[in-house]
Amino acid sequence: MTDSVSNHLATAAAQCLLSDMAEAGLTVALRTQQRISSMATPEPVTIMFLGTDNDKQATELLLAISDKGLNTPKDFVHINLLKKDSQTLESTLATYTSKVIIVLGAENGMQLFPNHDSGETMPQGRLLQSSYSSTPVLITESLDSMLSNPDSKKSCWNDLQAAKEILNN
Repeated sequence: MTDSVSNHLATAAAQCLLSDMAEAGLTVALRTQQRISSMATPEPVTIMFLGTDNDKQATELLLAISDKGLNTPKDFVHINLLKKDSQTLESTLATYTSKVIIVLGAENGMQLFPNHDSGETMPQGRLLQSSYSSTPVLITESLDSMLSNPDSKKSCWNDLQAAKEILNN
């Protein structure tokens, strides 16, 4: 692991810890987090996957999507969004820069689009723009859905065509 990656992982871990402290009412954590955020330079990756599954099968599927579907072997990061708050999402987006953000599961897309009507389905397969990031966002099937329902993989493949256009330019 390079020093740059180690520094970014340490920064991300510190930001998550500080976020939890701030959530618990420790205001010193917010000021410290701002200093940490301002010191870090985002780590460049080609693709950022945002989802909630993080097991061996999910990782293998992401590797296949990245390598075979998008021709970018191992040049991605998968962010596990188990904690659903905007502060964690903002610090994650500040830790990495990517050409495209692929959201795995419409329910995870709600975090990037807080003003979206929760009664409506998030649009899948189209490039969207979030107020959190200038990076194009693509919403596709969740990893859990693709692992349990092979037809979801076909839908994901169709969705990924929009991401391929960005990556090929």
